Amino acid sequence: MDEPDKKTDEYPSLFDIFVLGDRVKRVRKDKDGKTSEYRGTVLAIDKNSIEIYWDTLDGKFRPTGIDITFTNCSVDEIFKGNDLFTPIEKD
Repeated sequence: MDEPDKKTDEYPSLFDIFVLGDRVKRVRKDKDGKTSEYRGTVLAIDKNSIEIYWDTLDGKFRPTGIDITFTNCSVDEIFKGNDLFTPIEKD
């Protein structure tokens, strides 16, 4: 018998929170404390992650120099963020 995945069991189902096409956002804080807000679209969802296409940076659609476009974010990163980014929220 398989043991449940404890990491994903501590969070709600991604399928209950997101649907394909949802707009989401997150904020990046650099080492100097400067923040940048990224907005994007959910392209794929599975049990453990979502894939997002980030198309907006600080209110500008596809600006030159946008350093992040596609990301696959784990449940930890979605709900807790990471060293550089805040958690992901619906826009």
